[in-house]
Amino acid sequence: MGAAMAVTGAVIAQADGTKSRAVMQGGGLSVQNGAKIERQAVAGAANVVKIENRSAKALDVAVAARPWTQASSGLVSPNRRSSLRDVEVSEPSFTLAPGASKDVTVTLKTATSQYGALEVIGLPTDIAKRKGIVTGYRIVGALRYKAATPTYALKVGAAKIKSGVVTLSVRSSGNTADPVSGDVRLKGPLGTREVEVKSVRLLPGKTIALGLVSVKSLQPGRYTARVSVDQGTFHTTVNKKLTVKR
Repeated sequence: MGAAMAVTGAVIAQADGTKSRAVMQGGGLSVQNGAKIERQAVAGAANVVKIENRSAKALDVAVAARPWTQASSGLVSPNRRSSLRDVEVSEPSFTLAPGASKDVTVTLKTATSQYGALEVIGLPTDIAKRKGIVTGYRIVGALRYKAATPTYALKVGAAKIKSGVVTLSVRSSGNTADPVSGDVRLKGPLGTREVEVKSVRLLPGKTIALGLVSVKSLQPGRYTARVSVDQGTFHTTVNKKLTVKR
């Protein structure tokens, strides 16, 4: 079953939880409900996920619950070097003949909220013998086990200019993955303007650089930004100073 994880030399047709239908319709590997599980965090909570091989070849399949990594931009991806804490997969590896399917049970072992990904990889069983490019399949769905009582706690840090955008550092120490949103009132050389901040989902324990406004829309000079930040029932307002140069 080691071959199912050795993706070197294979072209992987990928699909996240919102795009899995494209993989299903074109054959290959399919996962019920796009491998997405969302429910309240309860110890022993179990969900059955049906995995089906719709390709013409037998596939070695690997299933794993992964924690997310989150970039400062807010983008997330599965950490393939680690397993999601307290989430158990009943069948981590197996082989599926063409047209065959298997039910895999995903179980939460704690009542603590968990956020991560269910990663399903399928590679031809004879991949080691094949030459050239080999097509494999990878489907990534979201695992969202929500706390019965959500807590919101954000720490707002420095305002910086990054990649042409004025950003605000925001870290979550709460237990939800709810989006962070808000608005900014920017006072500068040409007066005052208000901009709505695009919402970004923020994972517990992670830090993002919340984008406020593009530098291209600003004249050089000194600015004072009054930023309101919201997540769920949490609300805070901070004042930051910055200088825009050309």
